[in-house]
Amino acid sequence: MLAVLFLLLTLLFVAIFYFAIKKDKVFLLPYGVWLLVIGVLAFMEVFLNNPKLFLFILVSTLIINYAIFKRIKFIKVNPRILLIIQCLRIPVELILYNLFLSKCIPEIMTFNGLNFDILFGFLAIVLLVASLIKDSIFQNLLFKIWNGLGIISVAFVVLLAILSSPIPIQQFGIDQPNVALLSFPYCYLPVIIVPIVVLSHIMTFRCKVSGVSVEIEDRT
Repeated sequence: MLAVLFLLLTLLFVAIFYFAIKKDKVFLLPYGVWLLVIGVLAFMEVFLNNPKLFLFILVSTLIINYAIFKRIKFIKVNPRILLIIQCLRIPVELILYNLFLSKCIPEIMTFNGLNFDILFGFLAIVLLVASLIKDSIFQNLLFKIWNGLGIISVAFVVLLAILSSPIPIQQFGIDQPNVALLSFPYCYLPVIIVPIVVLSHIMTFRCKVSGVSVEIEDRT
């Protein structure tokens, strides 16, 4: 049941982001293919049998998302949709905690350990409500600080996940390593969910806010 919920949550991340960027197929096509390829490999337990291969997948994910971001034109995107994506970090963290209870990841990767990502999900709810009252919240210094720290938090959690995995550089979770993210469907956390969260943060960083819509600054 937990796996089904996580799979549905992953698809929800993709769907909301897809609508946030005005159904741009430059995002949907590569993500659809990547989701299918990673899913098949994880379902066949390729990453569980060869954890080091997942490091290559992470690097490939970074390259793919960089290419997507360079090509997508974000025009008049509602920043509130991006905040909804950040709110979904709460159920993700609750699922991670259940994976810890199931002995699939170490405690250090949860909000009981060094993962404070759930706080950014709750703060996203506060910011979303505040934006309904006053649009200028998106130009507020506190919003920008939350945005920047949110990226750092996600990057830190990914680092914890890597260093907790059963690979030569493992530093944490020796007695209870991170094996969940090497299996289906939890493999989608670092290759689908995390990139979407980061892209959402970067989009708001580069945006000129006007009312409830935003436009990406042209820096070319």
